[in-house]
Amino acid sequence: MDISPAQLWIIGGVVMFILEIITPGFVLANFGVGAFAGALAAWLGADTTVQVIVFALTCLVSFFTVRPLLSRTMLKQGEQVKTGTAALVGRIAIVTTDIPKPPEMGRVKIDGDSWQAMISGPSTIAAGETVIVIAVNSTTLVVERAHND
Repeated sequence: MDISPAQLWIIGGVVMFILEIITPGFVLANFGVGAFAGALAAWLGADTTVQVIVFALTCLVSFFTVRPLLSRTMLKQGEQVKTGTAALVGRIAIVTTDIPKPPEMGRVKIDGDSWQAMISGPSTIAAGETVIVIAVNSTTLVVERAHND
């Protein structure tokens, strides 16, 4: 079985697109586009030098036009979702055990979970009051009174 140059270019393009799936950056896809352009040149009867030139030019054009477009749309750095204890900052909690002046601690409840808590200021907070989490220090939440506007 004899493989034509156009078929070789197509195989190369398919391999580049497959490799692009497992590597980040939208670089190999540009080579895939160039390989398909080289295949078209080979199919139209161009000699090897013309095929390579078509491949190179198409790669460059693709790299400077398609790559920025894909990077802008596909790799958007949207708002990062906070997870773990970082997700607790800014949340409202209910004091379940009085929180005395520091360094003493009380307890608060968020989403049914009980957390050790300390206040950021000099005053105490009684059980039943609403607080807002302003920081997380290991397994202790640092809270302050929630402002009821």
